[in-house]
Amino acid sequence: MKNCLKFKENEFGQKIGLPVQLNIQPEHRFDMLQGRSVRLLPFSAQTLNAARLQQLWESVCTEPDARCWTYLPYPPMSSADALNDALQRAFDFHNATHYVIEADGRAVGWTALLNIQRAHGTAEIGNVYFSHQLKQSRAATETIYLLLHVCFSAGYRRIEWKCDDLNEPSKRAALRFGFHYEGLFRQHYIVKGCSRNTAWFSMLDAEWPELDNAYQAWLSADNFDAAGQQRRRLQDFIQQHQKK
Repeated sequence: MKNCLKFKENEFGQKIGLPVQLNIQPEHRFDMLQGRSVRLLPFSAQTLNAARLQQLWESVCTEPDARCWTYLPYPPMSSADALNDALQRAFDFHNATHYVIEADGRAVGWTALLNIQRAHGTAEIGNVYFSHQLKQSRAATETIYLLLHVCFSAGYRRIEWKCDDLNEPSKRAALRFGFHYEGLFRQHYIVKGCSRNTAWFSMLDAEWPELDNAYQAWLSADNFDAAGQQRRRLQDFIQQHQKK
């Protein structure tokens, strides 16, 4: 039986979950995260300076079409001022830490840890904008790795991934990154005037050590050729380490 399904009985013979001892320090902060191909910078006045705002706007306004905004909860950014306003407000998310994604010295997207619940040791990776300069790249995958690594290293026990059930690319990405599909929340939200069913995925702390090894093997320089193309897929490494 998986640890997450184990239980005990109380004095009344009722089944209850096992006790949990969290070790997340109240003063823990999500600071800058440095990877091999990417750097994640928490939103701040210093981070959102004029140069990075301009770089982000250049990423936004050079998108080949508006499909990248379809499943995000806000409309396409119509101007640099609109983008700046949304960034300064952190898109009106609460209990969240947003990051500017910087690759090759340029800001090329943003993402966030949402619904951070220290008391329960849970957080969600969301509000992901991988620009056309970032999609399907080593830096994109390393962005997810850095977020997972900092959460589990800090003592979090569950990281979530949620998306519109009609968002097939996001669902495929969740599985590729090692998340487990948990189910469907029907008529969960109304987004942009449309009904949304939400697909839920999760990753648990007990699963992380094997996934951590798989990510590190995938991110190794030996796994990429001179053109920067992967030699083996992340899924291959995940399957390999889960069999050990």
